[in-house]
Amino acid sequence: MLNINKYITIAVCVCGISVSSNHLQAQTNVGDEDVDVVSGYNPVLADAVKENFNAELPENKTKPEPQEYNIPIEFFQIPYQPVKVKPIRLPDAKPTELENVYVKAGFGTQFTPLAEVYLNSDRNKKYNYGLYGKYISSNGKVENQNYSDLRAGGSTNFYFDDKYALPINAFYSRNTLQYYGYNPDDTSFKSEDVRQIFNNYGGSVGFHNIGDNPLNMDFGLKVGVDGIRDINKNKEIHPFVTGWGEKKLENKSIAGSEVSYEYFSYSGVTEHDNSLIGVKPYYKMITDQWSLNAGIETKVDKASNAYVLPDAVFSYDLIGDKFVFVAGWEGHLQVNSFANIVEENPFVKDTLVFKNTSINEIHAGLRGATYGNFSFMVKGYQKLAMDMPFYVTDSVDTKRFDIIYADATIWGGNLELSYFDADRFRVTGSLNVFTFSEVDIINKPYHRPTLEWTINGQYKFNQKLSMEANIFGVNKSYALLPDGAEEEIKGAVDLNLSANYAYSKYFNIFVNVNNMASFKYQRYYNYPSYGIQALGGLSFTF
Repeated sequence: MLNINKYITIAVCVCGISVSSNHLQAQTNVGDEDVDVVSGYNPVLADAVKENFNAELPENKTKPEPQEYNIPIEFFQIPYQPVKVKPIRLPDAKPTELENVYVKAGFGTQFTPLAEVYLNSDRNKKYNYGLYGKYISSNGKVENQNYSDLRAGGSTNFYFDDKYALPINAFYSRNTLQYYGYNPDDTSFKSEDVRQIFNNYGGSVGFHNIGDNPLNMDFGLKVGVDGIRDINKNKEIHPFVTGWGEKKLENKSIAGSEVSYEYFSYSGVTEHDNSLIGVKPYYKMITDQWSLNAGIETKVDKASNAYVLPDAVFSYDLIGDKFVFVAGWEGHLQVNSFANIVEENPFVKDTLVFKNTSINEIHAGLRGATYGNFSFMVKGYQKLAMDMPFYVTDSVDTKRFDIIYADATIWGGNLELSYFDADRFRVTGSLNVFTFSEVDIINKPYHRPTLEWTINGQYKFNQKLSMEANIFGVNKSYALLPDGAEEEIKGAVDLNLSANYAYSKYFNIFVNVNNMASFKYQRYYNYPSYGIQALGGLSFTF
């Protein structure tokens, strides 16, 4: 729940700079859109009938995207998007012919097979579809460190009179892992004793406009259900429905509203169910010099607890659109469901307690771009988090983790940079440093590093050979053990390299080397990563 006194003070500060703002990363002339992403597949096709045209350079189908190989646990996921340069509208051109099948196969160290298949339809004004399947597994050097990941799904869109679209999506995944975070000097467990399997599934159907309609407004509706079941028959089901509508006013501003309903039902060692109803009216205004995106969402759960979540961002062009001041107050409700918790930490215990996390962030900063190829973003922020989850070693089963919910105050700063040569290379980087100035109940923010950074570089040697390097790092964090002792988890730096050689229009060779420094870092206590891994293979498009 919100701390009213703190937020009255914060609101006064924000009003003092005439800010009631939108998201820092929002472009000043692009509206919000719901986008369904199914794995790595992104069809275009009949979406071209939309009137709001955003130009994109034609995708080079002769060279598939480099394979992003993941270790079994995505230890340090650092969300980063470089500041986007707004494109100029390109002349209309005849669409290039699509390749309808993409197949990728490889093999790597730690006995790591990889297989991927993507199928998509041709361009069609009436419909399009896409199907995918992916599989990867690996065997670690630590006993019982094996894992496997199987994913499959598909999406289709039906179009009606170039005005309406009916998207349908479905997915299934099966993730197998072991609880290998025990001391092998004390006890050795059989694989079947520590195995865990998570089966995720879901589907949705929607309806939205893609052109003019009699109501002279934009609108959309989405209905779906997803769920999860593990090897111990702990399961959760999550039906949901969302709807939105917005209309452009005479002064070129936009007024709209979103409504949502979702239900969570968990059955396991403990039982839990909850529902959330949300309503969010909003208003957008864009002028030649400033923009405002203001809204406020109210969510009410089954126990009649109300969460008031402001969403306001203001931007002002200091030097054209090349140097822009941005400030905002954004609220977010993080739903800590069974599916969301095990996605972040799959080693949690079975007897879980569920609390939602309310987060409010006040931020201010600058973003900018040159007329050439450099862009940046810098901001400072304060976050107030209520019932934030922290993971501590379980006192009964030390291979697994319990959750402690605590209120926290976080101060931090973020820097993002991007520099590129369109024909040769691109370099992007981000730095996020913060501190927990206050955490109640616990002494430290367990299993949460306070510095994250990443650098990504892509270089194209010629029309056939390209390489990519990714470096990321975090500082130390702490773990709380059952006897009350605190253990330090060392920081880490990880370097990954990949190369792709386009032998022909339809045939490519790829090689990936991950964690080249062979740093066996830990995201969670007593769970080291794999160390160095190498993977190579072939891909085909036709």
